[in-house]
Amino acid sequence: IFLTSNLNAQSYISIASGVSRDMNNTISFYHVPLSVQWKPGNNPRSPIIFQVDYYIPLTGNSTGNAYTLNPSLPEKQTLQENIRAGIFTFSMGFAIHLYTNKKNNSFQLNLLMGLCAQNFKVIYKDYDKVNYEVLNPDINLNSGGFVLSSAGVYNFNNKKMFLMLQLQTPPIQTTGDYPLSYKFIAPLQFTYGYKLFFKRRK
Repeated sequence: IFLTSNLNAQSYISIASGVSRDMNNTISFYHVPLSVQWKPGNNPRSPIIFQVDYYIPLTGNSTGNAYTLNPSLPEKQTLQENIRAGIFTFSMGFAIHLYTNKKNNSFQLNLLMGLCAQNFKVIYKDYDKVNYEVLNPDINLNSGGFVLSSAGVYNFNNKKMFLMLQLQTPPIQTTGDYPLSYKFIAPLQFTYGYKLFFKRRK
């Protein structure tokens, strides 16, 4: 999004939102991402950017089995499992200007590295806890680690509006030895955003 030419060298803050889908699970995790990016300074040769991403979670649906030893009840119940997965990422990196067309629209590649926190909240719906027990149930999890991300950014010729497609790796960390039906999320976000430029001081 970000450093395109000497005419677009001043510092700015950009805000973008859209839709995000996880690329690392069979469970369909969707989010509404909110991305805020800051390019400090007015040096056109400085491509450094800082970015914060918060992914507002939508509920992911899965199923789980519960069993009973009571002979008067069905041996197994299939339960609906709801999982909400929140994500927060702080990262920094740089932008590479790739192309500008005759209409002054431009395309860039952002490369970022940062820290990501992910939290999972699991609920089994309509679960008869008195008579049934879920074997190896999914559990709540709060963890995270280092992540890498890359984004293709299309800047419109007014220099303020842009489209961004960004893919982030899952945190470089395991979820532990306990078997879970979900893994850390690798969000692919498609967003539309706007930049707020800061005027240079004389």
